Amino acid sequence: MAITVLLLIIFFSIKIKGLGGFFGELAFQPFGKKMLPFNFALEVVTLLAKPFSLAMRLFGNLYAGEMIFILIAIMYSAGMVIGSLGALLQVGWAIFHILIITLQAFIFMVLTVVYLDMAHQEHH
Repeated sequence: MAITVLLLIIFFSIKIKGLGGFFGELAFQPFGKKMLPFNFALEVVTLLAKPFSLAMRLFGNLYAGEMIFILIAIMYSAGMVIGSLGALLQVGWAIFHILIITLQAFIFMVLTVVYLDMAHQEHH
């Protein structure tokens, strides 16, 4: 999904600004022509950081949620005193996890919309 967002950002930037405008923004914003290599390096890092941050956000949240499920299952199967609460913990965590995943999907959507809006803006 994050790669799709990157491709959409590049597509809409080129569509709105033109190929020259897109590469001009990569090369000359915000410092101008005298700092071309520095500008280009910074803008490429900025462009690649957007999908990377989206991908890491999704991976981290999904991985953490599944690890908690595994830890509760291990605790439940261990037969510990707290393990007797395992079924209740599983249901409680499942509901919480579904709410968190919904929130993360909303944040992913909002960040995608913000990134696409930034691709539409022309800098003067």
